[in-house]
This record gives sequence, structure tokens and C-alpha cells, in this order.
Amino acid sequence: MKRNIGKWERALRLALGVGICSSVMLVGNSNLADSVLLVVGTFLILNGLTARCYLWRWLGINSNRDAPVCGLTLHEDEKV
Repeated sequence: MKRNIGKWERALRLALGVGICSSVMLVGNSNLADSVLLVVGTFLILNGLTARCYLWRWLGINSNRDAPVCGLTLHEDEKV
């Protein structure tokens, strides 16, 4: 699967995932809500590390501006 998450979104997802997981671990309650938050935080961390999101792919969203358009890679010094 191609990367579909941009740099800023990756950083945001990684920061949110780490924040959610660390806050759940520090509080220490073990109920269903904390377990769900831990799973969500883990998925956010994985999305941030791999730059891939299956939900975004399913919805047809691509926030990665570095992705080539129509399979073509254009450099700044090249003119279209």
C-alpha cells in the first residue's frame, strides 16, 4: 500500500498516539474505555510511523503531498 499520510499529519498522529497511550498507562485504570483508548493510541502510533492509514485509503483520502500524480514524479527544477 502506498503512503497516504502527509508529514504534518504523521507528526500529529504520532504525538496524539504517544500522548493517549502514556496517559492511559500513567492513570492505571483497567476498564473497557482505557483498553479502547490504548488500542486507538497504538493504531495512531503505527499510522504515524508507517505513513499509511487503511481508513483513509478506504475513504479515498490522500494527505501526502509528496505522492506522485498519475505515477509521474516531478522535480522542482523541471517544468511541466
